[in-house]
Amino acid sequence: MEASVTKGEFAALIGVSPGRVSQYLTEGKITQAALVGSGRNAKIRVEQAKEDLRLTLDVSQRLGNGIDTQIDAGSQSVIDAGNAAGAGAPPPLQQSGIDYEIKQQKLEAARRANRNAAISEARDRGQLIDTDTARAEMSRVASAMMDVFDGGLTDMATAIAAEFQLPQRDVKHIMRREFRKLRETAAKQMKTKAISLPEYSEVVIEAEDADQVELA
Repeated sequence: MEASVTKGEFAALIGVSPGRVSQYLTEGKITQAALVGSGRNAKIRVEQAKEDLRLTLDVSQRLGNGIDTQIDAGSQSVIDAGNAAGAGAPPPLQQSGIDYEIKQQKLEAARRANRNAAISEARDRGQLIDTDTARAEMSRVASAMMDVFDGGLTDMATAIAAEFQLPQRDVKHIMRREFRKLRETAAKQMKTKAISLPEYSEVVIEAEDADQVELA
């Protein structure tokens, strides 16, 4: 009878996190045929699940996630769930050779690609922005707002002059003088804020993990 294990035990067998196994199940990369039972208590048929992953994961995904060797290694390391508690796993064998080095390089390349992809995605979503660009944008927005207010001074002066029966020219002159003071103060404040903007600001970027495993 084909051995069946829990999701956590299957994750350990192929060298990935339990969360990754759940992702495989959600995406259909491990089919329902590989499940025994349903819900949280469902177990996984080891050989059927490995066969599913051989078919649904391409070579780069298998190497990138570090499960190529474990899928092809068979079920010799399957431990009965009832006897697994308290049983210590044997120490991993020391790996060497050209094939091992090649797989390690591919694994590192996959990790680097994942990091770069995550950074690029974060930049597209606006999570990352160049500091100089941010400073320039702040100045542009502030200047545009001031121009809007400045352009409306004539209309405001006309309305005030009519309301209080004052010369429109005098009202406009006073308003422009006071607005100039306000604009100078605002410009200084914006400059101070731009200068104080840190060169770098910490941000957490989530990248798809490529779990490190012992490769044969």
